[in-house]
Amino acid sequence: MGTIGKWFHQRHHGNTSVAVKKKDRARLENARLHSAVSIAGLASALAAVAAAENTNGSHSKLNLALASATQLMASHCIEMAEQAGAEHDHVASTVKSAVDIQTPGDLMTLTAAAATGIC
Repeated sequence: MGTIGKWFHQRHHGNTSVAVKKKDRARLENARLHSAVSIAGLASALAAVAAAENTNGSHSKLNLALASATQLMASHCIEMAEQAGAEHDHVASTVKSAVDIQTPGDLMTLTAAAATGIC
């Protein structure tokens, strides 16, 4: 077991109070939900960008495959976020916002939000 694994195991099974464990578990669960919703938003944004590329007259086989793959990935990420416990309205709102991105900076913001959730 690596250093991080040992630390987590010690924190999870150590001699800390039950209240602290519950608080840590709640934080971890909240972080997982945030991460799942953020990744669903990022995947949806990528699918929207790939679909937009196809409507701009670039109908190569690779672009069509990319659009199809990103749409499949986005739908899977949305489903996983809801299975993780995220409310449908929250996921839908995040996806709607993500699909409406306008600039590369918007995409970088979504990427950063997703990355902070999985770190």
